[in-house]
Amino acid sequence: MLHINQANLYKIFRDFYTLTNMRVVLFSKEQEQLMEYPSTRHNFCDLICKNEMWAKRCEECDRRNVEICSRGEKTVRYSCHLGLWECIVPIYDGNGILGYVMFGQVLSDGEETRIKEDLNRRFSEEEFPGISEAIGKIPAKSKAELDACITVLQSLAAYMLSNQWVTPQKSEFIRHMDKFIEKNLEKAIGVEDICAEFHIRRTRLYSVAKAYLGCSIAEYIRRQKIQHACRLLRETDASVNHIAYQVGFCDYGHFSRVFREMQGVTATKYRKSHRTKLK
Repeated sequence: MLHINQANLYKIFRDFYTLTNMRVVLFSKEQEQLMEYPSTRHNFCDLICKNEMWAKRCEECDRRNVEICSRGEKTVRYSCHLGLWECIVPIYDGNGILGYVMFGQVLSDGEETRIKEDLNRRFSEEEFPGISEAIGKIPAKSKAELDACITVLQSLAAYMLSNQWVTPQKSEFIRHMDKFIEKNLEKAIGVEDICAEFHIRRTRLYSVAKAYLGCSIAEYIRRQKIQHACRLLRETDASVNHIAYQVGFCDYGHFSRVFREMQGVTATKYRKSHRTKLK
């Protein structure tokens, strides 16, 4: 299991996006998405991935290139099956790959006109309402800009590893605490509850938080609750208000503010962008 320092990663992912205007995503070595900024993909990708066939093709393209990255333990820059450029940077130590960071969904400015014309021929407004406008807004970068973004992301990957913001696994205590939080999502969990449950002093708890979490216990609990809320938004039909109560927010307004602060979008917009089809 890969453990991440969410607080610090959120800051540098946000800064990377501010500088490059490109979404960045962190995956585990098992290709499980762990973190992203911003929470929404480019509108073009969101539109086509509502179609099951195109969503599958996108997933297969990403998986194939992650495997190439894994075999060589080297950065892979590639043009996806629709001509958009993406990049995967491995995060690895002496024991092998821990995970990957990825950015992309941009065009090379030398191919921008040709690719956009091709996409407009492939995707009709009748089948994908709003697709023409979305195609027109796909950002383009020069080769020099793409190279610079890759260099920055490689540096960030090394920085994340050296600062232990990405580590192979959580401490045994953190894993137990995660389970406790999950079992008590609907409750207002505080430091006192954690101390009482695990018979641990406040000073020791704060020491563990500093070593493994990079944020306060209260902040970590909020982040865990919001992560569970994200899962419920993706996988269930429950109302946003009901989900807020399910994860322990009695005040819907408070939930909305915390969710937007952590995910960069409202809960409603997150659901629209990430919703998976229920079987």
